[in-house]
Amino acid sequence: MVNRIDRGRFRTCKRRGLSLLEVVLALAILAMTAALLSQLTRQATDNALASQRQADAQILCESTMAEILAGAIPMQSTDWTPIQFSTRPGNWHYRLESSATERPDMLGLRLGISDDPQKTTGQVELFYIVRWVIDPNLGLDVLPEQTDAAGTAGATGSTTGGASTAGGLQ
Repeated sequence: MVNRIDRGRFRTCKRRGLSLLEVVLALAILAMTAALLSQLTRQATDNALASQRQADAQILCESTMAEILAGAIPMQSTDWTPIQFSTRPGNWHYRLESSATERPDMLGLRLGISDDPQKTTGQVELFYIVRWVIDPNLGLDVLPEQTDAAGTAGATGSTTGGASTAGGLQ
């Protein structure tokens, strides 16, 4: 009868603590969650860096196109040329393709920006912009000569602030 009482006592005893299986299972779940979070963090960092490089390429492309339209860079087709004065990190190059368009007296400009045009492996950042401009060979950016009252072309007369004698003050 003593044996029966001992058995009953063990059945009614409440269990305290965790079993080894529960601890191992909790650690496995924690390890998988940590691995997934580290992969997500790495992927988010890579995407942020790629986005920054794309934004840098776009800003450089707009800036270089502005230089071309202002006349600082000729509107002639070029191969990959390094950008000299860039505040953006990296080894940036540009390529300009100039071509005639279907529209007369217009010129098509296609400007490409790359961080490394000779790179064959890895991620190459490339951004293109296309603009149509009036052909600079037409000479429309030059002001016409002004004519004086007699109808002859030449220098226009201007006064430098001297006193006039036509009004009677002498």
